[in-house]
Amino acid sequence: MNYALTLCMLACSADIAFAQKGKQPDEPYEWVQLSTAAPYSQSYNFQIFSIRDTLWVFHSEGVWFSPDGTSWVRSPLSNILGNNAFLDYVYFNDQVYALGHFEGNIEHFRFTPSVYATVDLKRWTLKAGVSNLPKRFFAHPFVFRDKVWIIGGTDAAHDYGDIWNSSDGVMWTRAANALPFAKRSGEHIILFNGRLLMLADDVWESSDAIHWRQICPKIADEQIYGYSPVVFDGKIWLIGCSRNGKFASEVLVSTDGVTWESKRAPWSPRGGVAACVLNDMIVMTGGKYGGIDPSNPEFVYNNDVWGMRKK
Repeated sequence: MNYALTLCMLACSADIAFAQKGKQPDEPYEWVQLSTAAPYSQSYNFQIFSIRDTLWVFHSEGVWFSPDGTSWVRSPLSNILGNNAFLDYVYFNDQVYALGHFEGNIEHFRFTPSVYATVDLKRWTLKAGVSNLPKRFFAHPFVFRDKVWIIGGTDAAHDYGDIWNSSDGVMWTRAANALPFAKRSGEHIILFNGRLLMLADDVWESSDAIHWRQICPKIADEQIYGYSPVVFDGKIWLIGCSRNGKFASEVLVSTDGVTWESKRAPWSPRGGVAACVLNDMIVMTGGKYGGIDPSNPEFVYNNDVWGMRKK
């Protein structure tokens, strides 16, 4: 398949007219539905990347790409992580890395510290069948100062409060132990205005990934989780928050990581979404709703695609 030609054809044929706008007359931003149903299955806790001006969805069933969020093509890449609700892909050194392989669930699983990478987004290359990658999950890797880093995470028996880094994704070094925010898993790390922010229920900041200080003890009144953070238009956006297990059609926004504001969105309630920034637009897809909420005991999964731009 000629990917360049395919992307050109998709871009030329797609009409991203922001016609289905959310009714937000007082807001400087607007959401629009780019696709009512993408070709990948309704699901949650998968990832989306913006790579070379193209959207790439790394889903449990495989990988899809799109120039605009409207028209999608399936890539020959497989989901090489296994259960990708537990492990993450990371974009590093102009490649997508798959750090580890996870089979099973939190009660019964097998973790293999293999490392794969792809440059052309068509095929995986084995970097290491066995590495010294920490055998953790629910630890979201991030890139900082030409290294990929992992903070904390869990192995089901223990949570961790250390930090590891690697210059090649294969050889890992523990950079610090007993970090001040204690043992935890599921936190997100973003780079914002030249500093690292660790986002969970609270917010910590660091200039070097080793020394941290808390800048916000609680983002919201309720316990929040299941969101995807992105940086857009000089602000931090938490897309798809669950509040005490109840999902909502909203985002949390901050200009500094200290004070936060809730904003409504026109998409259905959900958490566990995939989100990234493509050029001048936030793109969100996937997610789930229901479960804990007695009024919605069954989970509802999504595969629609939404974009948000400045008006």
